[in-house]
Amino acid sequence: MLRSLWSGVSGMQAHQIALDIESNNIANVNTVGFKYSRASFVDMLSQTKLIATAPYKTGLGGQNDFSVGLGVGINATTKVFSQGSTQNTDVKTDMAIEGEGFFVISPDKGITLNYTRDGSFLFDADGNLVTTGGYVVQGWLKDDLKNASKMSEQEFYHIDSTGPIRNIQIDPNMVMPARSSTNIKLRANLNAGRHTDQNANIYALDSTTKTPADGINPLYDSAGNLTQMQEDMGALFNQDGDAFGLTENQGIWVSYKNAQMINSVVPTKENSSITINGAKVSFSNDSAMSGISTLVAAQNAINGVRDKTGIEAYMEGKLLKLVNRNEMDGDEKTKNIIITKGGTGAFENFVEGDSDITSFRYRYTKSESPDSSTGQFRTTEELRRLLQYDANMIKDPDKEYNDSTASVSVTINKFGMFEMLNQDNGDEEVQNMSIFVASYGSDQVSTNVLFRNTMRGLNTASLLEGGASVSTTRLSHATHTTTIELFDSLGSKHTIRFEFVKTGSAEWSFRAIVPEPSVIYGASATRPNIFEGGRLRFNSDGSLAGMNPPILQFDPKNGSIAPQRLSLSFGSTGGFGGLTSVDKQSETYAIEQDGYGAGDLVDIRFDSVGSLLGSFSNGRTLALAQVALANFANNTGLQAEGGNVFSSTGNSGQAMIGAANTGRRGGVSGSKLEMSNVDLSRSLTQLIVVQRGFQANSKAVTTSDQILNTLLNLKQ
Repeated sequence: MLRSLWSGVSGMQAHQIALDIESNNIANVNTVGFKYSRASFVDMLSQTKLIATAPYKTGLGGQNDFSVGLGVGINATTKVFSQGSTQNTDVKTDMAIEGEGFFVISPDKGITLNYTRDGSFLFDADGNLVTTGGYVVQGWLKDDLKNASKMSEQEFYHIDSTGPIRNIQIDPNMVMPARSSTNIKLRANLNAGRHTDQNANIYALDSTTKTPADGINPLYDSAGNLTQMQEDMGALFNQDGDAFGLTENQGIWVSYKNAQMINSVVPTKENSSITINGAKVSFSNDSAMSGISTLVAAQNAINGVRDKTGIEAYMEGKLLKLVNRNEMDGDEKTKNIIITKGGTGAFENFVEGDSDITSFRYRYTKSESPDSSTGQFRTTEELRRLLQYDANMIKDPDKEYNDSTASVSVTINKFGMFEMLNQDNGDEEVQNMSIFVASYGSDQVSTNVLFRNTMRGLNTASLLEGGASVSTTRLSHATHTTTIELFDSLGSKHTIRFEFVKTGSAEWSFRAIVPEPSVIYGASATRPNIFEGGRLRFNSDGSLAGMNPPILQFDPKNGSIAPQRLSLSFGSTGGFGGLTSVDKQSETYAIEQDGYGAGDLVDIRFDSVGSLLGSFSNGRTLALAQVALANFANNTGLQAEGGNVFSSTGNSGQAMIGAANTGRRGGVSGSKLEMSNVDLSRSLTQLIVVQRGFQANSKAVTTSDQILNTLLNLKQ
């Protein structure tokens, strides 16, 4: 029998197998995750007639062997695990592996493990993540969903992938429990400039010091609005939002009446002199020669230094009347009428120490304990009290002062204005007043024009007893307000509002307000839903220097866990990551809290590490599970089981299971599928090659057949 006949037959058989393999590749050109195969051709054992010999020492050269091949065979089919292209899909449970690795699947709850590159997953009726063939996808689950309220932000997206894998099963009716708010984080700026467009009226004050007007126990109206509280005058603004910027000893003069003094003038030819308000007045006059009376001469002499004393002289019959309307800005030299050195000559009836004090100086101080006897004030209440006391002492000098019976009341009304009312005290005497405000200034202290102009609204020529009141223009304070919603342990929402008010050059106060019936621990008994007394201090560069308190305790009064601690994360000391105070408009950049209400599972998606993220109706996203990936020492050693499923073999090695993007395992992409890696152009070309190979081998068979026929014909 001719060996060539069997060689041709083996060639046709081998190329038939290659044709089968290539046809299978082409058939699976659209199979998701399919990896094409190739046939490995090997020659068969050769028949050796003579072995090869080495060269002889006698000179005869070596000879090659004499062997004849016996055909071809296929000893293996090799799968090529090159990356297939990925295609976007509209299915959120689809997944594609980019790189090495296989999805781990099981038909029997994890007892048997199989592997696939086909990520066409879906959820069955029991919430199992399965392949289209019903295999359950394996991975890791988040077991502690019930403790979600205690998870940190990182734990929300982290799943422990070091434990054993199991079926991925997600309850479609899953509910995330509520988490009570524990932290409020605020990033904002509080305006440190000399002008602000965010201002509000200063708090009102009544006309008696025996009420909570001192600011220790603030008063509120029925709507919960703060109505009475004293404030630092140095931190206030005028009605246009321009800061007074009061510095030490800056202030005003307030005159409640014109200062007056009447006395007779002694006719004389002698030199006459007197010192009034520290200024010396002198003259010499012989009326017989000058034709000017001594009275007129005295009047002219006093009026000649009016710019130094503020005093103007008038003749009232045969008497000399001195009047100071206290209208000049400056120091005490131009206020009131004070005989600082007794008169001589024509002025001998004016005695040293005589005075009429109707104008009072009020000076700002930063001291917490101002000396009221010298007119010092720091707060709105201290200035109001000084104004009221002095006004009453001028009106009724012989009457003992008492707040409750004061006939002149000074208040701060709801419009943020100092208001003065000259009430009828019930006697028969009509005691009108005249009010004039001037600024205080000296060589050491500059005048504060903004403060003076605001207070000058009190000016009136006649503050009638029993008549209408007078008031300053509006005083304001810089404010900023921000609001955020909180959650309690039941998932109920509560609004908390923070109101900031500037209280010093680098200090702000804040209060926290929650709707009733909720209460904040540390609030007053009358308004338990309003916490007062928060303090903020800033450094010279605008960074936060300190705050108090750092924690609030809140009780929703609805049966939820109480007290609920709220950490106020308003920034770190010396940092700019929270509250700042620079010359820039007050603005909240971000305010957030860590609580949320209960939520139902409404959507899912996969991320790049194979985590199954669940979106809940409360706006939170939680990692529910993570898909496991497996890789092998020899991917080509896997056994194809059909249905895009592989199983491990002795030659593939054990599966090395872990998370995506670890240990040579590739990444994953959600809503994508890996397509077949079959290259049609290559496969069709290979078909031609295989076809030609088959045809050539068939020719070898027919040629051998012809030779056999020739041998048979030799007998004939």
